[in-house]
Amino acid sequence: MFKQFVLPPLVLSVICAAVSSLLALAYDATYKDETGVMTDKLTAACEDAAGQGEYEILLDDSKDKKTPVTFGEDEEIKAVIVDKKRKVALIEMTEDGYETKGLDFVVGIDENGIITGVSFVECKETPGLGSRAGESEYLDKYKKADNEDMIEKVDNVTAATFSSKGLKKGLVKALEIYSANKEEIFK
Repeated sequence: MFKQFVLPPLVLSVICAAVSSLLALAYDATYKDETGVMTDKLTAACEDAAGQGEYEILLDDSKDKKTPVTFGEDEEIKAVIVDKKRKVALIEMTEDGYETKGLDFVVGIDENGIITGVSFVECKETPGLGSRAGESEYLDKYKKADNEDMIEKVDNVTAATFSSKGLKKGLVKALEIYSANKEEIFK
């Protein structure tokens, strides 16, 4: 009687629980927030790049649904984040390194157009090689840069040339976007 009536529902329950757990893990691992909500990872990256603050994502209310402001730029720009009290802007973007869209980072820029810091939200580059471009010792070299020449003078990470070049390309783009849209960012 146990094998006929109790065992089949018990086995199905265990299978359902295991599949549900796997689905939840897959969702957590692949979820990308594009709703304008500050996730824990994004908040941590902002604080690492520009210090503690009251960060908010600028939203474009002109569309039916609210989406992050990108100033009509390339799809590399994911969001513009501000701390209006401290007059700090952060630009979240993705760039190609060795992996396509392998670099997801924020660039902190103060009101004078100077980089306050860079921090990765996510790095999909090869661990131990390309991922070295996301290490704080390397990212700190970009602090106080305010133009392309200063960014280009920073040496690439050995064995992470694609990652370093992708990061530099993104930093230059972030400074250009900030410079072109500074008034709009802080209005």
